[in-house]
Amino acid sequence: MRNPIWSLLATSLSVRGSLASIVSQAPFTDDFSASLDGSSVRVLTHEAHPEHSLTIKAHSASEPYITSGGPSLADICPGATSGYTGYLNSGSKHFYFAYFESRSDPAADPLVLWLNGGPGCSSMTGLFMELGPCTVNDGGESARENPHSWINAASVFFLDQPIGVGFSYSSDNSTRGGQGGTFAASEDVYAFMRLWYKAFPESKSLPFSIAGESYGGHYIPVFAEHIHQMNKVSALEDQIPLESVLIGNGIFSETKQASSYYDIPCTNVTGIGPLLNSTTCSKMSAAVGRCEHLMEACHAYTDPLICNAAFDFCSDELEEPYFESGLNYYDISRPCDGYLCYPIMNSITKFLRTDKVREAFGVDKAAPKFEGCSNKVGREFDKVNDMLIDTRPYVATLLHSGIRVLIYVGTYDWICNFVGNERVFGALEWKGLPDFRYQQENNKQVWSGGLWWESGLLRYARVNGAGHMVPWDKPVEALHLFKAWLDKKPLE
Repeated sequence: MRNPIWSLLATSLSVRGSLASIVSQAPFTDDFSASLDGSSVRVLTHEAHPEHSLTIKAHSASEPYITSGGPSLADICPGATSGYTGYLNSGSKHFYFAYFESRSDPAADPLVLWLNGGPGCSSMTGLFMELGPCTVNDGGESARENPHSWINAASVFFLDQPIGVGFSYSSDNSTRGGQGGTFAASEDVYAFMRLWYKAFPESKSLPFSIAGESYGGHYIPVFAEHIHQMNKVSALEDQIPLESVLIGNGIFSETKQASSYYDIPCTNVTGIGPLLNSTTCSKMSAAVGRCEHLMEACHAYTDPLICNAAFDFCSDELEEPYFESGLNYYDISRPCDGYLCYPIMNSITKFLRTDKVREAFGVDKAAPKFEGCSNKVGREFDKVNDMLIDTRPYVATLLHSGIRVLIYVGTYDWICNFVGNERVFGALEWKGLPDFRYQQENNKQVWSGGLWWESGLLRYARVNGAGHMVPWDKPVEALHLFKAWLDKKPLE
């Protein structure tokens, strides 16, 4: 049975520096040409990466984006700052991105690359629903400024990956998006970052972080560990200055997290339960022990047959009862209304299918009609049993390598809930575990959004009353959490 965790999951990346101030210093062959829609573009290539190129269009917050006088990005997306849109081209693969400078100090503030997960979901969801400069209005006819956007504290760009997701596409129909799963995706993201740094070398002196949510619990540890390993075999000038990762409501280990699908709806751990009737919860409770046993066997042997049997049992006994209830699997305090339980998802799709929006955002005419999530890409990840990846060892490697880790979790999420996350990190095998567990059990601190604790390079924060997508449910608290982490300050 297909695990429902695939439906809507997410990821992002961070760096310090204003690209507008350093683009002219890029060590690229720089060609200007006309795109298919008639607008001017800059195509950047580099001799060290002959198989890759960047197609970049600059846009201004105050001037028409299209030289012919078409709509400006700020007209379409109120609150948008100056920046770039474009594509990373790698053979037949074309990865779309949109970049916005910080509203504060773009020459010094961090840059954040947001990568929605799924796998197979577009980063435009993160842009227009969670942390971008604007939020789509109900009905999808227009957008409004997001006063709590993460561009208040950082420069942000959003990347659609793998191909077949959002506005990213392949010009060769034989190339299927999602082939190879998370590990293959890590190669493309690494190539993108290498080319980005070749284009904008001044940002190399500034710290870089990877952040995201949900399936980011798979993506981010693997992507970050891949960057770390490549740095060890690369010349200094080719290394990516990875400093930290941030992961919200992540799925790291189905082995450790599956049994928590019982705790959220059948106990009062959230403060608003139980949510299911006693008969259903009794049946679920009886299945918890066997689910944990099967998942432990999966982790021990990593055999697809054992793991698939474990996933099927846990899904049938612990997940299906919740789905059958009709409750919102991303926020237990709300009804499930609309696509992926949120009406705004349909509004975003409608908005991004209009010609004026595609034009303003520099979307290639060859790019497909926008879909929030691609089932085809998700199926490619299924083919390689991507969910079997247990990313806990990757997180431990990052910590042992001096890379900071922030885990933040909305307490009203069911699908990637705080109970499961705390089981993961309360047993993570790393040298700081004894002190981290002591802090977790005896020294939780209060902040404006909930509770938090940390030990060494690992920080954990609960966000009370938030669901799966913390920046959507608690935008003020999410921005505060984000700023404090980047500034290396305690939560208050």
